[in-house]
Amino acid sequence: MSLWQDVITTALVGTERRTLTLTPATNPLSQLLSQLNSTDPEATLLSAAGTISLYHRAGQRPITDNQPLPEPCPPEDKPPCSPRAAHYLKLMLQKERVKLLPEWLASAATAGYRVPDYCLPELLEVGRTSPQLRPAILPVLGQRGRWLATHNPDWNYVGDEDIEQTWTTGSLDARKLLLQHLRREHPASARERLVTVWQQASSDVRIALLDTLQIGLNLEDEAFLEMALDDRRQEVRRQAANLLAQLPESSLCQRMKQRIQSAITFRRKRNRLHLDFILPDNHDQEITRDGIDSKQPPQLLGNKAWIILQIVAATPLSLWSDLQEESPTEWIQAAKRSEWDHSLVEGWAVAAMRQQNPDWAEALLPFYGTFKGYLIPQKQLISGLINVLYPEQRNSFFLNLFPSSKVPFNSKDPAFSLLTHCHVPWSIELTEIVLDGVRRYLKKTDNPYDWSLSTGLKEFAYFMSPDIVPELSTRFNNIVPQRSALASYWTEIIDEVLAVLSLRYEMDREI
Repeated sequence: MSLWQDVITTALVGTERRTLTLTPATNPLSQLLSQLNSTDPEATLLSAAGTISLYHRAGQRPITDNQPLPEPCPPEDKPPCSPRAAHYLKLMLQKERVKLLPEWLASAATAGYRVPDYCLPELLEVGRTSPQLRPAILPVLGQRGRWLATHNPDWNYVGDEDIEQTWTTGSLDARKLLLQHLRREHPASARERLVTVWQQASSDVRIALLDTLQIGLNLEDEAFLEMALDDRRQEVRRQAANLLAQLPESSLCQRMKQRIQSAITFRRKRNRLHLDFILPDNHDQEITRDGIDSKQPPQLLGNKAWIILQIVAATPLSLWSDLQEESPTEWIQAAKRSEWDHSLVEGWAVAAMRQQNPDWAEALLPFYGTFKGYLIPQKQLISGLINVLYPEQRNSFFLNLFPSSKVPFNSKDPAFSLLTHCHVPWSIELTEIVLDGVRRYLKKTDNPYDWSLSTGLKEFAYFMSPDIVPELSTRFNNIVPQRSALASYWTEIIDEVLAVLSLRYEMDREI
């Protein structure tokens, strides 16, 4: 250390004012330093500093970890996916075609495969940043994925396979995923677990865990949810009311039904139904307990209209046919003749989504442009109504939007806006009509500014039927006219659409 101090002192004052004096060769370090050229003070100083530094570093013992080794990973109980399927997954994890990741995960889980080991860190990190993908990620992790997650706190949303262990010591995210899984398999068991921790849990935990009852929601959950209506946290009360509003037979929905029956008045004029509402001047605490906000209406919506909308959204849709034997379409027309048309139409739309009523959903979808998103965001409400339809019903609904299979299709088509909200698999017939319509449009237009169509087409590719791929080379080879001034632009768009469809086709068959 004294030698090193001499080097530092000499460097600070300069070799012109102080000469570095090396010690006699009494040990290996001094023997090495004695071989330096003392006629060049600057080189001697730098060489001595480097030699001493290296000598000290070489003489240090490496840092050792005295912690015991972790338990080895249990043997795998699922086969890995094929190398080709793993290649597709790797592309998605590298942010290429990342929108296909949910489809890949669902296909692999259905087939009983796990992801390859080298993809696990990246996939676990995706789960950390994208909570909505966690339920799809867990089934394909395998034993090694779960084992790996236990060694990184950032991945603590992955619980232990031991249910009791996860419920007792797991993170909030892990317990939430556990409850979601149990709700799919044993709804009552999951609810009982929630009941046991409810009183001791913080309000944030209650909010997070209460949302799991959305899965497998049934009337057996009503007693617990009615109790949650009296919770001290407003968000918990609102969440419980929203869940109860999805159960037409619940006491909350029946209370809403009674409120409609006592407030509605209707008459017929020229065989057309006309309706109105007379609400009581004073709103009691019961209406507030049932989740009705009577004090803060949204902008441009009056207080009475706001209350009517909320009550209608939580009223069983069967009430309307009980009041008058009219179809959903006729009730909507009656609403259009009243001053409460926006409240009724949007309230019915929310009710149809909550109660999963396909007949009302089909009748309301043509009026999607009037939805304001007062209770549920507009895009979510439109997509929700589309999802409510039965697959055959949904297919027929969209096919009926095309007056002919021989007409062009672009972003001005009435079907275009609704298709942008259709985030479920398309039928091959609908796929063919849209692509054929686009081909006809491109043959007749030189419009370079239909950015909505080009953007929409690239999104449609993730929902179009990949079963059309074998026909692509023959039916859609010349979808873009080469004589068009915009051939290169539209060729790039169509190639992107066909590339996504082809990848989905290959991926599905590989898995």
